[in-house]
Amino acid sequence: MQAVTKTKPINPIKLKIMKKIIFSIVALAAISLTSCSSDDQTAEIQGISKEQTSSKTAKNAALALCTVTSTSVTVNRWQAPSSTYTNWTPVAAAIGGVNVQWEGIYGGSIRPVGNTDQWYVGTIDLTETCANWDSWKGSIAVKNDPSNVGAEPVANPFNVLGYDGIISGADYGLGYYSYVLATHVMTPAKAIVIWKTTGTDSESVTDPTTATEAYLVKVTGIAPGASSSVISYNWTQVL
Repeated sequence: MQAVTKTKPINPIKLKIMKKIIFSIVALAAISLTSCSSDDQTAEIQGISKEQTSSKTAKNAALALCTVTSTSVTVNRWQAPSSTYTNWTPVAAAIGGVNVQWEGIYGGSIRPVGNTDQWYVGTIDLTETCANWDSWKGSIAVKNDPSNVGAEPVANPFNVLGYDGIISGADYGLGYYSYVLATHVMTPAKAIVIWKTTGTDSESVTDPTTATEAYLVKVTGIAPGASSSVISYNWTQVL
């Protein structure tokens, strides 16, 4: 006859403790899995958010670069005659990040003011647009090039764009508009480009292709009057 082995009953208190330990291990494992899943989801969401932010920033930058802003200024003549450059009071204006002033006969000339060792002007065909800046930046006629600087305005003929060429014996050098004396009609023939780059002073000859910031300005109308003139124009940041 085989001996019967008796199983010693488990102490209820110990059994309860063991169950608690098992439940605790299972709970910790579940928390760990949930935490890992949550971390993965958070990382994924953050990655998507960064991509969306980067994409939005790039789109906003592109929109800012090629947004056309239209505006106008009124320049007043403080004494006669209208044909004297200094008889017109300069008017300050801002084109994006550069300060300029409209000056001279009928206020039709423009030059950068302040930080003039950084901002320079030139002309380009009126047909050029923001979208193809890279294709035409190398074709900009630079005002400060010695061949483009005239004798007028006498006070400072550098880094300013107005009448193009010689009129009534006065040589203005490179400019952006033509003028008919008999009818006082001023017609923009070129677009204005203002760019930022390193220079020594306002007379420096600089290369537009090295610009770090640039604006395309198109004068859409100059309405000369007996004692005041309105210059209408639009500008676009191209770089």
